[in-house]
Amino acid sequence: MSTPPFALWAAAADDATFTDPAACAARASEFERQIARRNRRERIAGWAQLPLWGLLAAFFAYVGEWPVALALALTGAGVLVVIRNLPRHAGLLERRPEEPCLDHLVRQYRRQYRALIRVPLWYVGPLVPGLVAVLATVTAGVAETKGWNAALAGLARPTLLTGGVIAAVILVNLWAARRVKRELDRLERLA
Repeated sequence: MSTPPFALWAAAADDATFTDPAACAARASEFERQIARRNRRERIAGWAQLPLWGLLAAFFAYVGEWPVALALALTGAGVLVVIRNLPRHAGLLERRPEEPCLDHLVRQYRRQYRALIRVPLWYVGPLVPGLVAVLATVTAGVAETKGWNAALAGLARPTLLTGGVIAAVILVNLWAARRVKRELDRLERLA
């Protein structure tokens, strides 16, 4: 609703729910600022780690450890895919001039909800091949010198740690999606 209700309407339908346009606009702006801050942090984190993956890959290529170098390069490529995916899946929606504030806010919440629910696909998924490749190449390297039993025994801890971090990222995003969904349901009842 883009115009304040008349007092007569409010008196006639005291169970009706009205949305103050100024409050709605302020809320939409705050939600968009939160999204923009989150996306900016994610992009900075992604760009900041790319030199590390690149330098490590170059170092291992230089010393002739091509499988490790390729695994690290694959991890860096996964980070690039995540950076590219961020605006496509979780970027801000443009405001339409003709669109009421509440409708815009509902669309924005709906988009963020979908993005959070699909984090395993577009955020975690591109990183998995590189992480698996790094674990596999390091394990194979250890197996060459110490045998497969020692290599597989040493694989357990980094695999659990990596899996735990991935699971935590997914769970945190699903938890955030639940909060966004509750708010989305409430807004849709008002729309």
